[in-house]
Amino acid sequence: MNDQKKECGCVSNDLLLKLIEQNNQLINQVAQVIQINSEQNAQINELLIQMDGDEDEQPKSQYLDG
Repeated sequence: MNDQKKECGCVSNDLLLKLIEQNNQLINQVAQVIQINSEQNAQINELLIQMDGDEDEQPKSQYLDG
C-alpha cells in the first residue's frame, strides 16, 4: 500500500509539473498578446493624431473656401 501512495504521489507530481509548464506557456502567450495589443494601440493612436492634423489643415466645408 505504501508503494501505491508513492506511485500516486509521483503521478500527481508529474501532472502538476505538466500543468505548471502549460500555465507558464499560457502566461508567455498572454504576455505576447499584450505586447502586440500595446503596439497596435500605439499605431492606432499615431494614425488618429495624423488624422486630426489632416483635418485641421483642410476646410470643414466647401462654403468656407472663399
